[in-house]
Parts: sequence; structure tokens; C-alpha cells
Amino acid sequence: MRITNIKGIFEENFCGFLVVLILAILGILNQWIISGTSSIFWKNLFWHITGFILLIFLAVFIDYRKIPFQIVWSLYIFLIIILFILMIFKRRWLYFGSFTLQPAEFIKPILVLLISLIASREPTPYINFKTLIKLFILIVLPLILILPTDLDYALIMLVMFISFLIFIGIPKRIFLSLSIIGLIFGLIFAPLTWKKLKPYQKGRIYGYLHPEKYAKTWGYHLNQALIAIGSGGLWGYGFKKGWSTRLHYLPAKHTDLAFVVWAETWGFIGVTLVLFLYGYLLYFSIKVSHTAKDWLGKYLGLGVTLVLLWQAFFNIGGCSGILPITSIPLPFLSYGGSITISVYFLLSLVFNVALKRHFFK
Repeated sequence: MRITNIKGIFEENFCGFLVVLILAILGILNQWIISGTSSIFWKNLFWHITGFILLIFLAVFIDYRKIPFQIVWSLYIFLIIILFILMIFKRRWLYFGSFTLQPAEFIKPILVLLISLIASREPTPYINFKTLIKLFILIVLPLILILPTDLDYALIMLVMFISFLIFIGIPKRIFLSLSIIGLIFGLIFAPLTWKKLKPYQKGRIYGYLHPEKYAKTWGYHLNQALIAIGSGGLWGYGFKKGWSTRLHYLPAKHTDLAFVVWAETWGFIGVTLVLFLYGYLLYFSIKVSHTAKDWLGKYLGLGVTLVLLWQAFFNIGGCSGILPITSIPLPFLSYGGSITISVYFLLSLVFNVALKRHFFK
């Protein structure tokens, strides 16, 4: 194996690593603003350091082209079993003392790997119908297990991976047929699904559609989020000076509404900075996908891009009132060991492809 240009490798990927590092620092800073030096801050710092070490190790020392399919498949089956057990006990988390683990988060990188490995075996502009059905089952199976305990999370993951299949390539005739069937089923089962929703799930819709009417109940999260974002103005209140954050008006400020804390603290300028960094990271991922030397690398870069894009879109959209608020955390800014390790795992796939495209036989 030879390396085409060591200097070129460094220059081409330095900005990507730098952006990840800056986002990690901003995420740590955001949790410091929220919780000071409490245990949450130290846990968050630990997960970011662990995740960054994992990213560098997997990106440098593992070759994505040599990842055994059997290992990825075994990890998928293992997670399915865990999700099945959690569904029986109606739980979303595994508890290990003071640490918690959300297995659903790790379905995302495993599915990106599994779908990419299967689709890359037939590198054609379109997925054949037999493979498409196989991939669809692989996507839907874990989501069925997540659905009883986390409806919005399951639906958003469905959007992530269906869009992945669409971008990989679904024949137009099949795509149109499936769209019509999906629309018909949606119209038929939507009223039944609405009746089956739990009160808090319906409440999120009520709060989204009529935030003023339900300002003290279902719309409380959204109203407080909009107040905090609006009060941030151009420059924000500054470090640890945000009223909504300090007076604990914001619920779930460590996780779902972490973006709101950032907006209140640093204002429009701070929000623009974070959106620019996210935008560059997505640009870097899609560029890696476009310039990859093989189909597996292209699909991995594409899958990671779509997962990060939808995750940020639904979280920021919910915080700003564009979409209903969901339980989807925001990569880097939100607290959570599972989401943090999952994101670094996903990014390690992108950087692995970025580095290995400079190696050739």
C-alpha cells in the first residue's frame, strides 16, 4: 500500500477534524452553562473525550473496506434482542448504576453500515426489488420495537433511512408505487393511529398547533423555548446570564432543548456559528461520499450525512416552533452518552473513508 500525498491528506481532512473538535468544545461549554461543574458536566466531558478517541482510533486504524459483514450483522441482531427485551419491559434505557444507555441510538450507525454493505454488493444506479425489500425489513424491524416506548424517535429514524434508500436509488416505478400505497395506508390508518396515541403524544401536537392556548400545559415547552430564543437577541445574554436557563424555566434543557440554551446565551451570532459548523460538517461528509473510490465509501458518507442532517433538522425545528418538539437530542450540544458515542461512531466512518481514499494498491 502507498500513500499518494501525506500533505494532501492532512490539508484535505484538517478542516473536518477541526470542525468536529470545535463542536465538541461548544457542546461541553453549553453543558457547563446549563449545569456548572455538576456530575452532568463531568459525564458529558467524559463522553466527548471517549468519543473523540474512538473517532481517531476507528478512522486511522480500521479499514472500512475490510469490515466483516458477519460482525456488523451480529451487532444488529444483538441490538434487536436488547430492543425486544426493552419493549417487553416498556423501557427506553438500560441502567448501569449512575450511567444509562439508550440502545436505540446505536441502531443508527449499525444500520448505516449494514445498508451500505448490502447495497454496495450490487453497485448499480438502482436497488433491485429483492434487495430493497430486504433493506426495508432491516429498517422497519428495530423501529417496530422502538415504537411502543418512543413513537417520535421511531418515526424520525424511519425518515432517516427511507431517505437513505431513496438516495441510494429506488427505481421510479417502484418508488411511485410504494408512495401511493403508503399514502393510501396513511389515510386509512391515520384516524386509528390518532386514537391509539397517548395523552402526552396528542398534547405535543396540540401544543405545536396552538402554543398560546396551551401555554401552561402542552405548549409550555415550546413557549418557553421561543421566549428564550427571542430574548437572546443579536449577541445573547452572555455566559451563564440567560434568565430562562438560570431560573429553570426551560424543561429538558440538558437534552432536547440544549439548542435553546445556546441561542439564549449567545444570540443570533452564536446560532449562526453553530449552524455554519453543522453545515460545513454535512458538506464535508457529502464531499467524502462524492469523492470515495468505491460504492461502499460513497454509501457510508451519504448515510452519515442524512442521519446527522435529519437529527439536527428535527431538533432545531422543534426548538424554533417550525416542527413539533420531539425527544431527539442535538448532536454535540445535547447531553447524553449514547447520542455522543453514536455520533462519533458515525463520524469515524466518514473520516475512515476520507483517509482510506488516499491509499491504493
